[in-house]
Amino acid sequence: MRVPAADHAGFYVVRPCRVCGLHCTARSVRVRPLAVGAPADMKMKQKGSLSTANAFRSAARPGLLFLLACVFTAAGCGVKQERIIDVSPKLLAARTADLDDLLAIVNQYEKISDLTHSGMKATLTLGKWESGSQEEYRSAPGYILLRRPSSLHLVIQNPVIYRTAIFEAVSDGDEFSAWLRDTNKVYKGRNSAKKLVSDDRPAGIPLRPDHLYGAVIPAEIDLAEPGLRISFEESADKIAKYYILSVYREGVLPLIHVSRRIWIERSQLAISRIQSFDESGRLTGDVEYSEMTPVDGFFLPIKIDLARPEDGYSLALEFTNGSWNVNSGLGDDSFVLPPREGTEIIVLREK
Repeated sequence: MRVPAADHAGFYVVRPCRVCGLHCTARSVRVRPLAVGAPADMKMKQKGSLSTANAFRSAARPGLLFLLACVFTAAGCGVKQERIIDVSPKLLAARTADLDDLLAIVNQYEKISDLTHSGMKATLTLGKWESGSQEEYRSAPGYILLRRPSSLHLVIQNPVIYRTAIFEAVSDGDEFSAWLRDTNKVYKGRNSAKKLVSDDRPAGIPLRPDHLYGAVIPAEIDLAEPGLRISFEESADKIAKYYILSVYREGVLPLIHVSRRIWIERSQLAISRIQSFDESGRLTGDVEYSEMTPVDGFFLPIKIDLARPEDGYSLALEFTNGSWNVNSGLGDDSFVLPPREGTEIIVLREK
C-alpha cells in the first residue's frame, strides 16, 4: 500500500488490518503534532495511538503462515478447492509384513534351479545419462536361459528375419563369451572387470551377462554373512506403498556401506525394485520390475528395466505372459556357445 509522504503539518502511522493483524490491507492514519503547551491528556492520547500501532506490528511478526492465507484471500475469499482424485487400487490393497516375511520374499528365488523364457523382447540403450546423447537400438526378439549358481545363455534375434541370431552370449561364473553377427567375432572377458577393451573396440564393451542374471534372479540375503547388517522401512508414492529392505556391510568404523536396497510393493508383497551400490555409495545398478505375475509359486516379471549408470547402458526387457518355465532341468549343453565357421576370437583386456 502506498503511504502519503509526511509534511510539516504532521506524519502518518500505518495501522494493521483489522482482520489479520498484518499490513495486507493496512490503513494510513494522519497524526498531527501538538503545539507547544498542549494539554497533557492530548499528548497521552497521541502516544497511546502510536503504542497501539507498534504493538500490532510486533504481534504480527510471527504470523507468517497467516500472512500467506491473507495474500491468497485478499482478492476475494476462497482459492481453496476440493477435487476428487482417483485412488490407486494398490494403495488400498497394501498388506503388512514383518522382517521375516520380507526376507522370505527375497530369498524364495533360491528355490529356482533354472529358468527359461522364449518370448522376450530387448531394447538396448548406450550412453551415460550425463553425456547429453544416447544411442537406442531397435527392439529385437530373443530368448534367455538361466541356471544356478551363475549360468546364463542369451540370444537376440533379427527383428526382420525370423529366428536369425544377431547376438549371442553365454556366461558361467566370472567368464563370459559374446558373439556378434555383423563382425563374426567372439569376445571373451571377465564379468568382474570394470572396463574391457579390444583393438577394434577401444571405447570398451559395457555389457556384462552377470548384470542380467542378477536382474532376473535376485540374490539372496544371507544373514550369516560376516559384517552384514540390514534395516527396513516404509515408503509410498501415489501408486503404491512399499517396504524397503536395505543391506549394509561393515567398513572402517564407524562407517558402514549400503550395498543394496530392495523395494517390496505391498499389495502383492513382491519385489518391485532393486538398487545396487559400490563401496563409495555410487549407484551401480537400478532394476525396476513391472507386472509381477505368479508362476509356479514365484512372482516373475513381465517387464524389467535394467539401468547401469556407471557402465553407461540400460536394457529394457519385455516377456510374453505365460512363457516362463521354472525348474525344467537344463543341462550343461544349454550354456555352450555354438561354433560358427570363420569366427575370430578376441580376448578382451581389462583397463
